[in-house]
Amino acid sequence: MKNRIKELRERRGMTQEQLGEMVGTSRQAINAIETEKFEPSIWLAYDISRVFGCSIEEVFLFGESARKSRSESSRRENNGGQKHTD
Repeated sequence: MKNRIKELRERRGMTQEQLGEMVGTSRQAINAIETEKFEPSIWLAYDISRVFGCSIEEVFLFGESARKSRSESSRRENNGGQKHTD
């Protein structure tokens, strides 16, 4: 998932380590989120957005992701292309 963490963090002169301390995670986790190698939990995303005084949607850009596309295509293959209805 794309995000603006690096931009917002650098604008405030904050390091990854400082942001991590503020939200209760490591510098490595912040780096992984910034570089889109890891998607944060909704709670961590919320905490990060609060640090920047923004909404989650202003920090995290919820467009179509490759991960979502793969999971949807996998579901279609497993269901034979049929939508599941209850």
